[in-house]
Amino acid sequence: MISFSDLTSSQRALLTVGGVVVGLAVGILLAASDFDFSVLTTLQTERLTGSGINTRYNPLGILGLATLVVAILGAIAFLVSWLSSNLSVGTGSAVANASKRLERELGTVLELIRTHITTNESYAKSLSNAQSRLAGLPEPEQVRVIVSLLVAENERMRQDSTTLQSKLEASHKQIESLRASLTQAEAVVLKDPLTGTGNRRCFDITIEKAILESKQKKTPLSLVMCDIDHFKRVNDAFGHQVGDEIIKMFARVIEAGVREEDTVIRYGGEEFAIILPMTDQDAAKTIAERVRKQFESKKLTIRETNQKIGQLTASFGVAQYRVGDDSETLVQRADAKLYDAKSAGRNRVAAFGKSD
Repeated sequence: MISFSDLTSSQRALLTVGGVVVGLAVGILLAASDFDFSVLTTLQTERLTGSGINTRYNPLGILGLATLVVAILGAIAFLVSWLSSNLSVGTGSAVANASKRLERELGTVLELIRTHITTNESYAKSLSNAQSRLAGLPEPEQVRVIVSLLVAENERMRQDSTTLQSKLEASHKQIESLRASLTQAEAVVLKDPLTGTGNRRCFDITIEKAILESKQKKTPLSLVMCDIDHFKRVNDAFGHQVGDEIIKMFARVIEAGVREEDTVIRYGGEEFAIILPMTDQDAAKTIAERVRKQFESKKLTIRETNQKIGQLTASFGVAQYRVGDDSETLVQRADAKLYDAKSAGRNRVAAFGKSD
């Protein structure tokens, strides 16, 4: 799902400025019209005079409709721009299809609005043409023709408005359905197919958002990097299929040991990352130690052959976000502690001390 924090700084600035401009324009229009909404929805007014119909165009109505069209066009352009700049071509075919369908549906809505404006213009022209034709008619005949004209044109406008409302409601339902499809497609793109945890793309997005939130709210943020000890030996001895099952089991153990607000990522191969928002280093060490013990306690056996795999262990490196860190720096520091845990004998959690 698209959120404000997913946008780049330039996109957020553009969206904010656009919203302010549209808001000011609407506010000015409402204030100028004494908060009479019918003024904004009328392109022109027709008043009877002694010699016929007097036509007066309504600048507020025209400006209001123009503002609405510009806002919709801007929203469509912004949405298409965001989707094209943030979705990968290779893995995002489902997302791309959903975004194209959403773009087409938004185009349909815009076309409906254009049709409604054209209908209003046609209505205005009909009344203007009547003005010139009625000038030479006797006064009683003028009244009869005017009444007939207005009744017919108003009935046509009523039917057009009803049709427009029905089509807009149908488009609204379609857009909501497409948004749901787009959200589901985005979720698929961000998941690792083997374990169901987040993938590297999910990591990049989540860690950037977590760092930004930590800066803004001045809350702690920790990152744990971990992998299975001597995993190559397991693959060589039992095969990659067994290795994949062990990786999936390790992912389940990690997910069971963290909170709902934490994010588990398959960083690559048998290596995982755990993003822990609002968590200092000591609390992160506690979480990592809990996962380590739980994984160590597993007794693994190949079901088909009843062959025992033996005890497996994992090593963990913990780093807390520091002012000035970016995502790459934070990963490097957590990776450095993972290396320390491996060097110290594996099956342990390593973190930075006060002197580091």
